[in-house]
Amino acid sequence: MNPKHKSDKASAAAEKAVAGQVMTEEEILAQDQKNKADGTAAEAGASGAAAGQAEQTALELAQTKDQLLRLSADFDNFRKRTQKDKEDWSHYAVQNLLEKFLPILDGLDNAIAAVGSTGPETQKVLDGFLMIHKQFSDILQQEGLKEIQALNQPFDPNFHEAVIHAAPEEGQADNQVVMVLRKGYTYRERLIRPSMVKVTKEQ
Repeated sequence: MNPKHKSDKASAAAEKAVAGQVMTEEEILAQDQKNKADGTAAEAGASGAAAGQAEQTALELAQTKDQLLRLSADFDNFRKRTQKDKEDWSHYAVQNLLEKFLPILDGLDNAIAAVGSTGPETQKVLDGFLMIHKQFSDILQQEGLKEIQALNQPFDPNFHEAVIHAAPEEGQADNQVVMVLRKGYTYRERLIRPSMVKVTKEQ
């Protein structure tokens, strides 16, 4: 075979092979659109993932905030209960002490009533008892003790204990307290001892 003919044949084959590898314009456009579509899909996927992550983070923050609010409310309730328990215990301790002082106050009342006023010397003793009684009463009142006003008041079973009944005299109403045999007291609006009284009662 002629060498020149063989060379021409080889060149033609090479050109044919190269031509087979070269992309047409339509193929290039199609590939470019595919690449853009793939990129858009990737960006959409990334954006969706980011949005999902942001939503999850917001949900977790909301849950954390709710838990903190609940804890804060629980702590505030606990603090109030503790404070109330402390105040109740303090009031109970004071009330218990005041109840122990009442017989002493009764003793002073009885001593003042017994001494009366029959002369200068007796008056001095009476004045001494009155001064002690006032000082002692003032201290107890400052702690919350309050005497129940019963004399000439309508009988109230919530604060009075009737131990004597008598027919009403002129000017007295039925069911009226006409004598206080022992004073009653309240502590912070709570009854700690009723007044022992004499009450009128129509026959």
